[in-house]
Amino acid sequence: MSWENLHRLFNFVIIPKISIHKLQLFTLEREFHKIFICMQRFTDEPNMLDVTQKVQTLFEDAAFILSPQYLTDNFDVYASEVQNKILLIKKEIRAKYSFPKISLQLSAEFVSDIIHSVLENIGGLLKIHDPYSPLYVPETVVEHIEDVSKELKLLLIFVYFVSERFLEHQSQHLIIFFTHVLAVSVHTSMLLWLYLPDLDPEQMNVMLSDFLRMRIKPIQLCIRKIYVDVLLSLKSTIQSGWYPNIRNEDAVDSVGVFLETILHNLVEVPTNSNSSQRVALKDHLEILQNMLNLLSANIFRVPIKDLEFLLRDIEIAVFDVGLLVYSLYEDEEEKEDMAPGGVHITQVLDLSSNIQRLSIDIYPTIRKAFQSNLPRIHGLGYVDCHLNNLKKFQILHSDSLASVMDKLQSIQKEFESLQPFLQAVAEARHNDLDEIQHCATQLIGKAHEVEYIVDACIREEAPVCCLEHWILDIMEDITLIREEVAEIREKKMDLIALNTVPVHTSNLARSPMMNEEIIGFEDVIEKLRDQLIKGTKGRDVISVVGMPGLGKTTLAYRLYYDRLVASHFNIRAQCCVSQVYSRKDLLIAILRDAISENFECREKQADELADLLRKTLFSKRYLILVDDVWETSVWDDLIGSFHDANNGSRIILTTRNHEVAMYTRFQSDPLPLRMFNNDESWELLRKKVFGEESFSPLLTEIGQQIAKKCGQLPLSVVLVAGILAEMEKTVECWNQLANNLGPHIHEDSRAVIEQSYQILPYRLRPCFLYFGALLEDSVISVPKLTQLWISEGFVKSCEGKSLEDIAEGYLENLIGRNLVMGTKRSSRGKIKACRIHDLLHDFCKERAKDDMRLLWQKWDQNANPSSHLSGHKQLAHRMCIYGEGYRAGDWSSCLSHVVSIILHNNRLSVGLDSHIFHSVQFLKVLDMEFTRINSFSFDLVYLRYFAAETSRFSNKAGCRELETLKLKSLSEVSLPITFWEMDKLRHVDISNCSFTSEIARELIENSKDLHDLQTLSTPCFSCAQEAELILRKTPNLLELRCKVKGVDNFECYVLNFPAHIETLKIHLSYTRDTKTIPFCISAPTLTNLTLKNFYLHCQHLSEIGSLQNLQVLSLKGISFETCKWEVRDDEFPQLKVLKLHAGKAHFEEWSVADDAFPNLEHLVLRDCKFLKEIPSWFGEICSLKSIEVRNCNENVDKSASDIRETQVEDYQNSKFEVFITRENNKSDSGTQLIKFNYEHS
Repeated sequence: MSWENLHRLFNFVIIPKISIHKLQLFTLEREFHKIFICMQRFTDEPNMLDVTQKVQTLFEDAAFILSPQYLTDNFDVYASEVQNKILLIKKEIRAKYSFPKISLQLSAEFVSDIIHSVLENIGGLLKIHDPYSPLYVPETVVEHIEDVSKELKLLLIFVYFVSERFLEHQSQHLIIFFTHVLAVSVHTSMLLWLYLPDLDPEQMNVMLSDFLRMRIKPIQLCIRKIYVDVLLSLKSTIQSGWYPNIRNEDAVDSVGVFLETILHNLVEVPTNSNSSQRVALKDHLEILQNMLNLLSANIFRVPIKDLEFLLRDIEIAVFDVGLLVYSLYEDEEEKEDMAPGGVHITQVLDLSSNIQRLSIDIYPTIRKAFQSNLPRIHGLGYVDCHLNNLKKFQILHSDSLASVMDKLQSIQKEFESLQPFLQAVAEARHNDLDEIQHCATQLIGKAHEVEYIVDACIREEAPVCCLEHWILDIMEDITLIREEVAEIREKKMDLIALNTVPVHTSNLARSPMMNEEIIGFEDVIEKLRDQLIKGTKGRDVISVVGMPGLGKTTLAYRLYYDRLVASHFNIRAQCCVSQVYSRKDLLIAILRDAISENFECREKQADELADLLRKTLFSKRYLILVDDVWETSVWDDLIGSFHDANNGSRIILTTRNHEVAMYTRFQSDPLPLRMFNNDESWELLRKKVFGEESFSPLLTEIGQQIAKKCGQLPLSVVLVAGILAEMEKTVECWNQLANNLGPHIHEDSRAVIEQSYQILPYRLRPCFLYFGALLEDSVISVPKLTQLWISEGFVKSCEGKSLEDIAEGYLENLIGRNLVMGTKRSSRGKIKACRIHDLLHDFCKERAKDDMRLLWQKWDQNANPSSHLSGHKQLAHRMCIYGEGYRAGDWSSCLSHVVSIILHNNRLSVGLDSHIFHSVQFLKVLDMEFTRINSFSFDLVYLRYFAAETSRFSNKAGCRELETLKLKSLSEVSLPITFWEMDKLRHVDISNCSFTSEIARELIENSKDLHDLQTLSTPCFSCAQEAELILRKTPNLLELRCKVKGVDNFECYVLNFPAHIETLKIHLSYTRDTKTIPFCISAPTLTNLTLKNFYLHCQHLSEIGSLQNLQVLSLKGISFETCKWEVRDDEFPQLKVLKLHAGKAHFEEWSVADDAFPNLEHLVLRDCKFLKEIPSWFGEICSLKSIEVRNCNENVDKSASDIRETQVEDYQNSKFEVFITRENNKSDSGTQLIKFNYEHS
């Protein structure tokens, strides 16, 4: 029984502690016994036959005690008897035992297996801490046993090295070597097993020392001859022209590891033997080993044709080094009798010179490998980040960088001098010149190289001579780039902008025409709307089938959000499936719509979620949208939750596969979505290119021709419109495009996407391709997307604008080109969410695989990360990992050069150890939003974006470059003082976290201010002093979302919010009684305010009303003094959106003065069940566009209708809308919605 199986046994069998120790002892005894029995099979020892039979019988008879049914109260007695018998028979063995004489020919695999078993047994010995155990290792003996273990591991490396390279495995030298290694391994096992119980520590140490000196180390001539002969034989084989069939990276690794064995033997050379030669050789060997380590870290990136010759030279040099090291053990008598072919000490200088030459030869291979794995597309903001780090590291690591400091400072000046060039590339609307893009790519590639060199220098992972050579070459390359840029300026077209340092930001963003109105398919919409509302009483599936790009999803969502359709159903929910899906994720998505956005169900299994969904929908009339279904199994996974209550429930389903649509059919036949007609194609093209703007009639004819060439496919029309929007609006330009499109572009949509991509400015290309790192069909949060772009270095800074504003401009530009779809806007018009079409996602994913070195990898619970990545190392610059979960493995060997890791949908119940990321030293983005880690304790010097779940924030966290931190705490924690050392933070989103304790406040007072922090979400403040302290330490905060508890600690306090704050959302944590808002809000720049669960006096309301820049006000669960809100003259002068959600609060009377709300556009009332009416003055506000009333009372509904009449009839505001929604208790009647829209009256 193995140790692993034994531990499993302990998990389900209750065993007394003393019995566990005896069971462990017996297991270890049996493992030693196995090696003894194995040894007898390949040795010729007739005098051991009888004792071998005895020990075999003893262990076979005793084996049954490991069975769970025998682990009873009598176990200890029986185990003691067996152990006494084992001790007796071990003495009998010891009396006859001698060093084994191997008589059989053995394979390398067999020998290595025996060594592994011996090493495992040694590890088991060192785990026994009971001094009365017969296999207990005294502390004074541990060091000697560890020395023996180390020598065996080095012999194992030797075995691997020679076995991979021998052409003839019947070689006599190889057989002798394997026989020797097996003998010493088995003998080690026997010494420890037979002698530990009886010898005192001093005797044991002497025996082990003698064994090492006489049998393992190359001290004795006979032992050294075995090692020398096998190396000479191997060297001769490789010199003859044959080279082993080993992968380059494996060959480099094995040479590098074997070199460790040689270095170890070099250190072990007696100090009185050739000391000067030994020291000189050791220095050169360490340089060679460092170069091999550097080569090993980079060689997997690309196949290099001439590497085989370089490796052959390296290996021959390593053989010579080994032979030379073994010769250093010779005494004077041996040197006189040295056999021909031996290595003399006089060769040290020649060999050292050869090693130096090899180290120089290895360098270009390393650099070529590194360069070949760099992304082809870079972010223009990368150099900004690099320069900041370079300046900082020169200060923090001045000692480590001393040898290259002057050169680094020169490189820094070169990069700074070329910043205007990169700025001009970032500003350009088009980068028509390939030379410009090539120069930008080359320059940013040099920044990557410098980053790698600086890191290697700080970590002392490469010889200084190599790094100096590398830096000099980079300086020369940058000079050539600068000269090429100058040549382009002189010889090519007008590039005056390249010389311009001032920033003009007008080109950074295009104003996208986010026309959410669907164009075309009016007949289809009307038909499907009737099927949804007026169709059969039974549950039915409305399937929309069609090819990619036809508009299935757009049509389905148009119906889903149609107000007439929405008002018909009690519950509406949606999910998007895609090719790769998880049943659990689909159920969670539907439940979050059906129950609550904050619905948490991480611990539930899929079957539990399915049952919960079934109960939720059971008696309701529901509408479920299931988008992008690829397989019938999806339907099998969901249908059990969709109960048929015979009340008109509906499922909208979109699919490319007609078989899937037929499989899900109940009553209605699937609808094959037709192609666009020519009129619809032209209308869509016209809308996308011009919007409501007028255009030259001369463009109509050629525009219609282009629309017709799009093959009646909406996606092709949209993509071509994006190209036209970037071109001059002339007939000549449009004719040129029409000629380039070809006759059947709808049959090759990738060609259209490729054309759209090719006209993208350089700055937008990595941003667009980055969608390939996100999940297909996912709705993407814009703040998260732009934060990722910034952290990846895609966004080039420019004076006068924040990186966030620039990134949003990039997104607006992509939306304007119809490459990205905006799906949600805020009440102030900013894009909050977006998505990308499946075909565009496929393009980004495939293109990013090469251009951005993006690797998608599926992991499961049982897989080791390194095993997944071994064949894909050359791609691993950015990693996207998906699957139900994975186990933590060794990441260091496969992710050392990765700069970005995104974990998708890995909802793990067991947390990851954060230390597995420590060796991913260049990591800049680590997005584990749905993954738990045991603690946030990273020390990743380049990390800029981090998101995860955790229950602990370690004081050891040292990510000084972190800009975005998103932590969902599983229990309430206090952030440590190290948080304030992260002075680059721009966005912090934390939950269940407080900032201070009484002890920490003084430390925080003396810490740095977080000047760059812009957004801070959901910390919990327990007193005014804590809140005031945090606000002082974040002077440039723009957005604050927070919770307040212990409001009595805030009484009569004026909180001075940061001078530029724009958004403020304050939520009173749960309390039985509604509490008065405990502080005054002083924030003149505030534009967006949300208050939840507070009691507001007239004074508070007046203070809020006097905020001159407030545009959005949301009051949720707010109670008013005397249940009345009186709005005075001149209050809320700039307010555009007012949302009142009364909840259980009594809000009865509302009066509005004539001059209040002069700019109000939207009024939303929810659950105001006690409100008598909406003030009639709202009918006089000319800026008002809509009123939405949900779950109020009839008086409120009527007053909304009266206001509509005033707006439409008296002020001719024909576009004014009123939406009134009332929920009924009857499950089959759904909700009623009244929509007044006089746009066409």
